[in-house]
Amino acid sequence: MIKLISDIIFLISVLILLKTWYNVYEVAMVRYEKFAVRLLITVILCMITIVSLIIPIYLLCYLKILLPAVPVEYIKLQSAFFAIIAVLVNRFIAIKAKNALADYCLKKGIITKRDPEESIFVK
Repeated sequence: MIKLISDIIFLISVLILLKTWYNVYEVAMVRYEKFAVRLLITVILCMITIVSLIIPIYLLCYLKILLPAVPVEYIKLQSAFFAIIAVLVNRFIAIKAKNALADYCLKKGIITKRDPEESIFVK
């Protein structure tokens, strides 16, 4: 039963991670018309997303070492909880970074607001 719960938690964390990446990169790919701007924004968001996923996992591994000994059957469950915490932290940071980058680019005039219907990618 514990293995099933752990597997479900891992599956939920993977789905949250995929949804986060879709939310972040969908806006970068559809909304901006110039290829160089899309590429630059995508690279910046990719770096922020990767770093914001690696750092919580790294810190949670140290937390795992500091926790007292866990019975063997609960190690997978503990790892699943650490994974979902890292993914939720990643989601929060990636969405905030996307919004901040979009606001900055709009303020500087690098990108302009437009409807998705006007985009060459959506027809």
